[in-house]
Amino acid sequence: MEKLKKQFFVLCAAGALSASFIITVSLSFYRSYQRELIETEQQQLLTMAQTVGKSLVNYIQQELETLDLYFGSIQSHAPEETYEDLYIASSSFLRQKGDIYEAMACYTLDGVLLFQEGDWDFHCPDTPSSPDRHAMICGKQLTKKGWYQLFLSRDFLWQNSLCRIVYAMNLNELYEQIVAPVQIGQGGYSIVKDSNLDIIMHHAQDQIGIDAVYDRSRLYPQLDLTDLFSWISLQQTQPEGLSVIDSYVWDNPQLPPQRRIVAYTTILLPGEEWIVNSTLPLQELDRPLTHMMQRLIIMSAFFLLLLVVFVYLMTRSLDRAETQRRQIAYLKEINDGMELLRRKDEELQRYHQMQSIGQMSSHIAHEFNNYLTPVMIYGEILENDTSISSQNQELIHGIIGSVEQAAALSRKLLDFSRQDNYGPLTEQDLAEETCQASQVISRMAPDHVTVHTEIPDTRLLVRGNKGMMNHLLLNLCNNAFHAMDDRGGTLTIRLEQTGENQAVLSVADTGCGIAAEVLDSIFEPFYTTKRSGKGTGLGLSVVRNVMNSVGGQVRLESQVGAGTTFYLSFPLISSSLPLSGSRKKARQLIIVDDDAALLKSLKAMVKRISAAEQEHEGISVPVQTECYDHPAAVLSLLERNKDCCDILLTDYSMPSVNGLELAQMVRRINPHIFLVLMSGSGNKQFEEYLKNGVIDCYIDKTQLAGKLPYLLFNTKLRGR
Repeated sequence: MEKLKKQFFVLCAAGALSASFIITVSLSFYRSYQRELIETEQQQLLTMAQTVGKSLVNYIQQELETLDLYFGSIQSHAPEETYEDLYIASSSFLRQKGDIYEAMACYTLDGVLLFQEGDWDFHCPDTPSSPDRHAMICGKQLTKKGWYQLFLSRDFLWQNSLCRIVYAMNLNELYEQIVAPVQIGQGGYSIVKDSNLDIIMHHAQDQIGIDAVYDRSRLYPQLDLTDLFSWISLQQTQPEGLSVIDSYVWDNPQLPPQRRIVAYTTILLPGEEWIVNSTLPLQELDRPLTHMMQRLIIMSAFFLLLLVVFVYLMTRSLDRAETQRRQIAYLKEINDGMELLRRKDEELQRYHQMQSIGQMSSHIAHEFNNYLTPVMIYGEILENDTSISSQNQELIHGIIGSVEQAAALSRKLLDFSRQDNYGPLTEQDLAEETCQASQVISRMAPDHVTVHTEIPDTRLLVRGNKGMMNHLLLNLCNNAFHAMDDRGGTLTIRLEQTGENQAVLSVADTGCGIAAEVLDSIFEPFYTTKRSGKGTGLGLSVVRNVMNSVGGQVRLESQVGAGTTFYLSFPLISSSLPLSGSRKKARQLIIVDDDAALLKSLKAMVKRISAAEQEHEGISVPVQTECYDHPAAVLSLLERNKDCCDILLTDYSMPSVNGLELAQMVRRINPHIFLVLMSGSGNKQFEEYLKNGVIDCYIDKTQLAGKLPYLLFNTKLRGR
């Protein structure tokens, strides 16, 4: 079985690793290939930007040279030539260029307008003439039509006067003729910005004339322009650059986000510095990669499907093997539980024997008291009789002393008989009870013994009986006084909380100590190490059984000649149970019944009640239920983990042991479990067991549906 299981896990791990390897390699290949494509496309975009930039420089430079040639040839030296002749020549040049020029104007260098033609809104710049009077760029301006005009000027002599002709070049037409025809994929394009990063050429006309980042951040405050700011910063410091940035589709009114590959180059013109920016959506590169990834995913999915089919078949086989293993384990657990049941049954028989001894001791003590009473009365009468001689008085004192010792023995027997019959346990403040009992001990301590107490002021709540601490401390401290006898010494009573759910009471003396060979016998009834007439051997037996009845433990440490310390461990409880709506921890319920059909119906009933309580009361954690058809399995489980259960619901009639016997065994393993007995018929003995704390609740099976909700969600459980 283990070998098959290991092989299965190895195969699953190998399949998972293979699938992971395929996916990892595919993703790595996809990213590597995507990176290479992006780098290649960036270089192509940079080449396109450089090509567009060179075309713009060449075209404008050619226009400047054309102006030089044209107006260099029409300079006037004859007095008969007028400005009308100059206008005709200038207008002819404007019409020859078609739509590339929109207007012209001629000025004297003093700023006097000689003539103009076209849509003109420009004043003659006061820039000085070049020494050789070559054509130059004298400025640009955003027109009311939404595009830029670039002004080209040429200085020349006319009628012995220095004049300047200015032509307004339409940059939108220049964009359509030179920049736009350069195709960059389906969604790519190029734009041109000046040195101030204002957009002077763009396919979206509403973007022309605005700053590439600052105006956009003002116009579109809802957009994240972080990448654009970084991109613009790069353009301000380097003449060329490449990148991949998060941008937007500027010609779409919805401004959808888009990741783009970008490249730029800087071009220099006479009097101008422009930036040509080329861009392409990254999505266009991803399409072939996406098709490739789809094929890889289909292949991986097919492989994983084969793996799933294989794992399913192997799981079915392992499930059958696991079911057989669980059945064998359950039978082994039943066997272990039966062995534990046998031991617990022997302990229970000894317990009942001790109960019988206690009852017999009680009868003997009562009868013994009846016989001692007249002796005590007659002895006191004779002791007070003055007519009796002093010698006889001494004899009477001896009789009375012996009677008092017999009465003390009778009281010890009565204490022993009552140790398992204190009635139901109630909530007690251990610190307060210990403090009161310590005061009694301090008053009764011999003169040669010093009593030292260390008791905290905090409340330590336990389940016990009123006066329980008096009973425990009197028995322990009497032994300590005898151990210190005539030598004297110190008795220390210390109470402290040692954990979240436990308090420890220690009683330490500096007496003679206890020999190691008798440590295993000192808790047995009627066993004593004191000399004859000094002890009955019942005190420590009473202490042990009282601690067992409240779910505590007792242990001791002793060294001959140095003293003995007894440690009494008490389980602490909470002062109150939180309301059902605010409860954080789930209640653990175990149901024991040999009827499988009833177990199934009870589990379904608990689930339904828990769901209804969740809906109406807001409980965040339901009741967790486990069902067992044999008491031995429950005892085996509790022996391994005594805190695995909060509520035990057990049937009365079961094989091997009945519900009451199971409750008594469970109570001795963990006294905090809330024990509920259910039966199909009433029984008066259940009330007696309920009164004595053997069980906490009794339910008739016919009333389960009505009482289970209260039992599960409103019962105050025994404290841990």
